[in-house]
Amino acid sequence: MEEKPKDIVSKLVSKYIEEKPNRITLKLAWDNKNSIVNIKGDNLNEAVEYSGLIDFTSFTNGVVEAYRQTYGKLEEIPVSFRETTYKNDEVSIGLYPTGSAGIFDIFIKYKN
Repeated sequence: MEEKPKDIVSKLVSKYIEEKPNRITLKLAWDNKNSIVNIKGDNLNEAVEYSGLIDFTSFTNGVVEAYRQTYGKLEEIPVSFRETTYKNDEVSIGLYPTGSAGIFDIFIKYKN
């Protein structure tokens, strides 16, 4: 059975959560139908390419799931039509899709 995109993203992000990334980006390469997930932070810059397109919903759900597993319950706060923040006392996750460009950025801030 093929692994779901959300689970692929969640596992990838979980590997790097302890390094406290401050930006996680999904870029869709339309020409070759691949997805690139880039995880950046202080002394961290990992890019992983996947065969096939990961949809934005699976991407965001995978990132949020990984953070919930590590940091516990996250409150969902709608900011605007396309922006949402998830946060608790330890972490804040801001979702910013650019849509037509095929790029979805997630910015993370840590309280400690």
